[in-house]
Amino acid sequence: MEMKPYIVYVKMDDANRITAVNSSEFLNDLTGWTEIDSGYGDRYHHAQGNYFDKPIMDERGVWRYRLVLGVPQERTQEDMDADYVEPEAQPTQEERIAALEAQLSAYEAAYAQGVNEA
Repeated sequence: MEMKPYIVYVKMDDANRITAVNSSEFLNDLTGWTEIDSGYGDRYHHAQGNYFDKPIMDERGVWRYRLVLGVPQERTQEDMDADYVEPEAQPTQEERIAALEAQLSAYEAAYAQGVNEA
């Protein structure tokens, strides 16, 4: 029996940034997927982690590749930097504890007042 090549598919967002990559071996429904390549071996069979030289997202969570005229291309650093959004600052653990303690004190005071008025 002759082996069929594995087909590599990608999903993209509205700006043609590649947001997912997979192989025909693991896809049953091809809705929203675009074929980009085919071949034999792990690069094609396990395309999720083997097809591209680098992960599809950088360490900041920005999409690294885009599809241009049917061919995947690595985006420039400048292009990727333009997509990066600095995450909102999160409160420290100390700030969270202080806020919870203040809220608890307010509840305790309101409860005590309500019990004393009854």
